[in-house]
Amino acid sequence: MAPARGKRALALGGGGFTGYLFEIGALTALDDLVEDGTSMNDLDLYVGVSAGAAAASLIANGVTPGEILETNLSGTRPYYFDHRNVFSPAIGEGLKTVWRVTRQLIPLLKLYVRHYREMTLIDLLDKAQDALPSGIYTLEPFAAYLSAIFRARKLSDTFAGLAKELYIPAIDLETGEGVMFGDEGWREVPISRAVTASSAVPIYFCPVRIQGRDYIDAGIGRMAFFEIAVHKHVDFMIMINPMARAPQRRSLPGGTAERRVRERGFLSIGEQASRINFDARFSHALERFQHDYPDKEVLVISPVEEDALLFERSFLSYRDRIHLLRAGYMSVTMMARDRFEELSAQFARHGVALSRMKFEERARGRLAGLDPAGTVVVPRAPQSVAAPARVGGVGVAWRKAK
Repeated sequence: MAPARGKRALALGGGGFTGYLFEIGALTALDDLVEDGTSMNDLDLYVGVSAGAAAASLIANGVTPGEILETNLSGTRPYYFDHRNVFSPAIGEGLKTVWRVTRQLIPLLKLYVRHYREMTLIDLLDKAQDALPSGIYTLEPFAAYLSAIFRARKLSDTFAGLAKELYIPAIDLETGEGVMFGDEGWREVPISRAVTASSAVPIYFCPVRIQGRDYIDAGIGRMAFFEIAVHKHVDFMIMINPMARAPQRRSLPGGTAERRVRERGFLSIGEQASRINFDARFSHALERFQHDYPDKEVLVISPVEEDALLFERSFLSYRDRIHLLRAGYMSVTMMARDRFEELSAQFARHGVALSRMKFEERARGRLAGLDPAGTVVVPRAPQSVAAPARVGGVGVAWRKAK
């Protein structure tokens, strides 16, 4: 599948384990959509951020989305990640915290006694923050598990050992600067370590130390996807964004009142804030990219509105994996139904042929596995075509540079 013009790339965003499952479902659907002999493994360049880095590292290594989907449906190894394989309590950080608290306890008590009328709990926490751990969990088990997968499946844990280009961004905690593992000067870092560095969400996970530097989740920094598209001469980029902001709805199906976000606790509030922030930055970056580089094309796939509730849980949740896989698959199914002709033309401009007939046949079998109750049917082309979703909005976004 040689490039027709420039490089074709796959960009996978974050979203924790739920985002990983959504991406695998969408990628499987894209594979089912293209003609025989081609797949998402045949693109030229891959980039993954946070949870998307794990998926991108497997796809770039030649593991098919369908294979990953099947292992997640059955809950079997090696591509189904159990929480024990991903993270564990940062016990070392906890022991350090006990020592720090013990050392600071008497000075803090003396300070409080002298200023108890003026001091609040927040003041005490501020004074004691140096004793707090750097994260609740550590991702060291994930790095070890990924490394073991690569060895057992004879996959490459080195960027140099890949036949495809793979880039995994992360943020240097001290300087705030972004780094691009896989690029020149950063290719010696093991892929398994790069994935965990890009996935180290602050507070939840301890920063990942590589060569004496600490790194955190790349999702909080600049939108590296678009920089890569420019610097690596990408003409067509397929982007899967599970971090789309869920729409505000007044009630659930059946008239049940929906719980407000504030009633779900501070973790849900933090997650919603992250989605709002990411959505705004992503929208701005995408609009700017399309304005500055009108010859480059981007296709963005995100959860549709009906799937939004699946992404309101903590990113540490492992429930409903089948529903999340189906959500990803259905996002592409709906896109193929609503805009097949435009989609087919766009892919054709970059040397990839799509088949509606074959997709309907394949999708029927896939959805049977993703919906054991048999309630999901393959959507057929409607009489009228819905308008594309807005930039940055929830839904399958059709993004062709004007």
